Amino acid sequence: MKNTLCCLLVQCCVFTSTHVISQTVPVWEIYNMSNSPLPDNTVRCLQLDQTNNLWIGTDNGLAKLNGETWEIFNEANSGLADNYVRALAVDQNNVLWVGSTLGGVQKFDGTTWTTYNTVTSDIPDNFIRTITIDRNGNKWIGTVEGLTYFNDTIWKTWQMVNSPILTNNISSIGIGLQNEKFIGTINGGVIYMDADTNITGIYTILNSNLPDNSALKVQVDSLGKPWYAGSAGGLFTDTGNQIWMAFNWQNSGLPTNSMTTMKLDEENNFYLGTQQCGLIIRRFDQTWEYYNLGNSDIPENYIISLEKDMVNNNAWIGTFSKGLVMLREDHLGVTEFNESVELNVSPNPVEQGQTVYFNAVLSSPNITLMTADGKIVAHESFDHKISAFRLPETESGSYFLLVEDNSRTSAVRLLIL
Repeated sequence: MKNTLCCLLVQCCVFTSTHVISQTVPVWEIYNMSNSPLPDNTVRCLQLDQTNNLWIGTDNGLAKLNGETWEIFNEANSGLADNYVRALAVDQNNVLWVGSTLGGVQKFDGTTWTTYNTVTSDIPDNFIRTITIDRNGNKWIGTVEGLTYFNDTIWKTWQMVNSPILTNNISSIGIGLQNEKFIGTINGGVIYMDADTNITGIYTILNSNLPDNSALKVQVDSLGKPWYAGSAGGLFTDTGNQIWMAFNWQNSGLPTNSMTTMKLDEENNFYLGTQQCGLIIRRFDQTWEYYNLGNSDIPENYIISLEKDMVNNNAWIGTFSKGLVMLREDHLGVTEFNESVELNVSPNPVEQGQTVYFNAVLSSPNITLMTADGKIVAHESFDHKISAFRLPETESGSYFLLVEDNSRTSAVRLLIL
């Protein structure tokens, strides 16, 4: 095998294919402080209202985008209590609910701002991480000091001191088909509630083999199944009676186990945000798509918020420091590849132990990392599609990454720092 591999190193490294695979030709539109009225390039949260206006929460105020028209709300020009907007939700009356770092929760009906903070209400803290409206119109609010319920009259709060929850840091709340609640926390597992306000279970790594004690985002699919975006456990779900199924970089097309946010649309497509790997999409037909700095026009790999416009079939992406991005999915389609495509990876050079990303989706490949003189350092076979590969810890130097995919072999020169 060594002689065969060494001969490949001097050959032209190409991929050829004549079969049809899922491929995208996306169109990107980027809005930032330089080319638009966006008040800040850190986009913390996104919410479409009932008339398809996009509300954008940033570190310097709230923006409303209606087609090409922008409207900006901040402490100076409106009743917004705090410019550091962290959470958005819209109720059945198309009223906007806003959560911030210092200002608590605010209700905005288009004219009047109503503020609920630790002075004016029974909310336990003014730092709001998430707001969700249940099927009866009740508000569920995740703060750094507990979970709060508000039915427009009565407040109720669950904290470690008055309930069995294991942390006060509430990150996300999903509403089930029967109005049950699935609550994600930071380092406290997941909390289940019934259709009312009763806790029915608290599940962690220790008591249920939960894949991750931190679920940064919770969404419920069309069958009523809760899905969690874990900070270290990948994408996982409860298939029933706390039998957990997880997608991670070892068993699926995920290039990382660390999620930052998630959006599950009405067609059961998963949009997954990451800190280092950009945007990942798992389609309802179980195919994977990947967009990062190395293979697309996305301006940053650090994604912190997502929203899906089902009317225009656009995905909205909030980045950590590069503004707001729209992915025009009406331009996506199926393409037949019938010409040679040179395989390459990014980043290159790369630090040892890091992940490299291919410019093509590989189908069940065999990947071998070799030194320049033909010594095999690592070899791994995959039984699914991938577009990324995690490098082993190895010495710095010049290497070749050999990829066997669909009876073709290609070699990519790789510099490891």
